[in-house]
Amino acid sequence: MQVNSYDLFLDLDFKSLKFDGQVVIDVDTEEDLTLNALGLNILQVRDGDKTLPFEHEEENLVIKTGGHSGRLTVEYSGTVSDTLVGIYRAPYDDTHIISTQFEAANARRMLPCLDHPGHKATFKLAVRIDKELDAISNTPVENVTVNGKKKTVSFQKTPRMSTYLLYLGVGRFEEIRDKFGSVDLVAATTLGKARKGEFALSVAKKALWFYESYFAIPYMLPKVHLIAVPEFAAGAMENWGAVTFREIALLVDSDSAVRTKKRVAEVVAHELAHQWFGNLVTMKWWDDLWLNESFATFMAYKFVDATYPEWKAWQDFLRGDTSGAMNRDSLRSTHPIEAQINQPSDIEQIFDDISYGKGASVLRMIEAYMGADSFRKGVDDYLNRYRYSNAAGRDFWEALEKASEKQISWIMDQWIRKPGYPVVTASMDEGKLILRQERFLLSGEYEKDLWPIPVTLRVNGEARRVLLDKEQKAVDVGGVDSLKLNVDQTGFYRVRYDGLYDVVWRSSLSEFDRWGLISDALAFLVSCKLSFADYFGLVNRYYGESDYLPSLEVSDQLAFLYILSSGSIKKASTEFHRSQLNRLEGKNDGNSSMLRGIMAARLVVVDDNYAENLALRFMDYGKVEPDMRDAVAVAYARSSGDFEGIVSKYRSSGSDEERLRLLSALTTFKEKELVALSLGLALSGDVKKQDVMAMILTASKNPEAKDTAWTWIKVNVSRLRRLYEGTGTLSRIFLSTLPVLGVGKVSEVEKFFEANKIPEAEKGIDAGLERLRIYDNLVRRIQAP
Repeated sequence: MQVNSYDLFLDLDFKSLKFDGQVVIDVDTEEDLTLNALGLNILQVRDGDKTLPFEHEEENLVIKTGGHSGRLTVEYSGTVSDTLVGIYRAPYDDTHIISTQFEAANARRMLPCLDHPGHKATFKLAVRIDKELDAISNTPVENVTVNGKKKTVSFQKTPRMSTYLLYLGVGRFEEIRDKFGSVDLVAATTLGKARKGEFALSVAKKALWFYESYFAIPYMLPKVHLIAVPEFAAGAMENWGAVTFREIALLVDSDSAVRTKKRVAEVVAHELAHQWFGNLVTMKWWDDLWLNESFATFMAYKFVDATYPEWKAWQDFLRGDTSGAMNRDSLRSTHPIEAQINQPSDIEQIFDDISYGKGASVLRMIEAYMGADSFRKGVDDYLNRYRYSNAAGRDFWEALEKASEKQISWIMDQWIRKPGYPVVTASMDEGKLILRQERFLLSGEYEKDLWPIPVTLRVNGEARRVLLDKEQKAVDVGGVDSLKLNVDQTGFYRVRYDGLYDVVWRSSLSEFDRWGLISDALAFLVSCKLSFADYFGLVNRYYGESDYLPSLEVSDQLAFLYILSSGSIKKASTEFHRSQLNRLEGKNDGNSSMLRGIMAARLVVVDDNYAENLALRFMDYGKVEPDMRDAVAVAYARSSGDFEGIVSKYRSSGSDEERLRLLSALTTFKEKELVALSLGLALSGDVKKQDVMAMILTASKNPEAKDTAWTWIKVNVSRLRRLYEGTGTLSRIFLSTLPVLGVGKVSEVEKFFEANKIPEAEKGIDAGLERLRIYDNLVRRIQAP
């Protein structure tokens, strides 16, 4: 069966949120045609003048064609949804826009189609709307016909592409434009916000140049739209030529923090990388989703690091993507990078740390193993060979293997098709460095397993490489005066040094190396491989740390431990964060500004005196430097208990970035009843659906309100299911919150989910419960006399 093209016409009623549709499908099939259609009322199917019988059950539309080659016309009607998938209403102020989000399998909510990534076709779209409205799709407008109070906007035909990449946006848009060669670059927002898209446009222009140079393939469409959607479940979506974003992931102004600018640059670069890797060449099926997402993640950091070197993007990659993936992958309830997907409903829960962070980290490891030039040649060969078609992961490995003349396919098969990752233990025996591997599990359990690990090491200042493909391997090194494995943390594995830590600390260690040592230490603490006293002995080495990544890692760890056991950690956290703020005085570079804001926000939670002093700046909140505003808002909340004051400032704020800061502050009150009031606000209609998750996550990190947050989740779980229907959001919420909210009440949490089955979030629940049991054991160890 092959669909060649879709010629789609929609008559859209913007106010009543209804549409009538007609799609002409050019198809070749040897049997009855089965299309996907969900929530649509199918009125008639015709082959020319002949009406064809059909059956429409659940998501399948079976048309009694028999063997057929040519055009079929399907007439139907539908409604614009209030969920965040398919064709949906995105409200703002007292109006809305209509937008689409089709990944993974939601194009079927707007048109009957073969909604499968492996079935590419061209699309010709026309939409009839009120004449004062604007319409955006993947390609430029071809013509506009006005008829009374309505107009019909027709778009140019798209390239061959998968259904999930089709886009339609309708509403009142404001645009700013730029050019990249002959390509039109357009930032589209709701009215009054377009100028905030200037930074994103500048990033896009640089990214297109970077990717055209790297891939040696010009960008394929006449234009790129960057569209700020006021309500959006995902962070962004790579619709070909019409990329959509949450406002906070696209819009920047003078009140934006450095971390926001970093995020905008990375997200824009990520989505534009997809225009080649994902859109031009697309996976055959969703089990290779990870290759789309991990490659875009990897390339985005490569671009940001090359374009904005002062931001030290690869350090953010380690802190966010690699670390998040290692935490998720150290559980038994993890999944392989190449996940088994049997049906579309399985897909949403694998948009996770494994598909993004682990996949990108493994690509970084493979690039380091085969060399950057060979890696790039393999990528270029792969894209040129499969352009405008579909490919599988093995096709990519074969291209890399041919370019490098190394066993890439064999290595990658081992890394992507089984769950977990290794820990390498290093010890010395009679002048030989003994390397031994096993699977790392956060529970501390032993499990024998093997990976082909491209181990990088520096011995006595000399760089060496070893492929550890056995349980144990001996490396002749002679005497060892200095040693570091996993140099600059390019490998996706942890390292334990058996009796060698003094030698390691005598080595010349980069910021990446120092991050790796403390990152591994926390994992060993949690997994019962390191005592609490030895862990803090290592943390003490970092009190004088002045570099961005390692100092931020220690801050992250102390904040995490404080959430679990505040009394045991308060003194250490206070001392560390005070010392860091002193070191940051007078530093005005972007990363230092960001770091200062994070350190201050952590200190206000553990130091009441500091919080009271910082809270005074809330009266002149608009004059506070952007990176310090989170800390000032939290300090004010914890010092004043002024719920109404913060809500008033939230309602008067004009940006998503500012509103999100204030929403988060509302869940940090010391008083449980105020946190409960704030969580009530989350579902009142005053808060965007997309931002409810952020409030829940922040509330779960408030040591004074964990019981309140857990009770609220239990009471509102049905409403949350409806709120995030069709997305993987609820799974991510449970994965993040259960491990901290359930400490001390493991049995209660387990019984709740035994009685309340939530299949669309089961992966997050299973992983959250597993991590909860591990953290509960950790807290008992920390608090033991």
